[in-house]
Amino acid sequence: MKTNPDDPNALFAMTLSVGMQADYASLIDKRHLDSLKKIREADKYSKKLLVVAPDAADAYLGLGTANYFIGSLPGPKKFFLSLVGIHGDKKAGIQQIEIAADRGHYLRPFAKILLALAALREEKTEVARAQLIELVAEFPQNPLFASELAKLRVPPATTPPSQ
Repeated sequence: MKTNPDDPNALFAMTLSVGMQADYASLIDKRHLDSLKKIREADKYSKKLLVVAPDAADAYLGLGTANYFIGSLPGPKKFFLSLVGIHGDKKAGIQQIEIAADRGHYLRPFAKILLALAALREEKTEVARAQLIELVAEFPQNPLFASELAKLRVPPATTPPSQ
């Protein structure tokens, strides 16, 4: 970064590194405000990467994940975040993750996993099933993908009507 601030590899590395620091701050340390600051920093690297290398589809994963999660927050939390300049859009987030899932190089499988999880969260079982079918076909040696797909193939248990 010091010798060439527009180096696509360096920008991608910074996007990943700062993004993982944001995850750690949120999930492990429970420092959510610090995590949001790191997300904003990672977003800056992602956006700059897309300017210097528009075909770097992996950069959309972090942007999309942040957009989706922030856009999924309850109204009062989104309002508070908007006061400090942090915005999210669930629909745009899914579209960005889809770009990473379709055209990403390194993070494509992870983007597919996130799309499947988001689809399950939104009760779109068929979308999740399609992502898992692709992952099973690409990674037949991974038993986790097959196991999760098998869970989706089982019809939901029917409950007898109340008496």
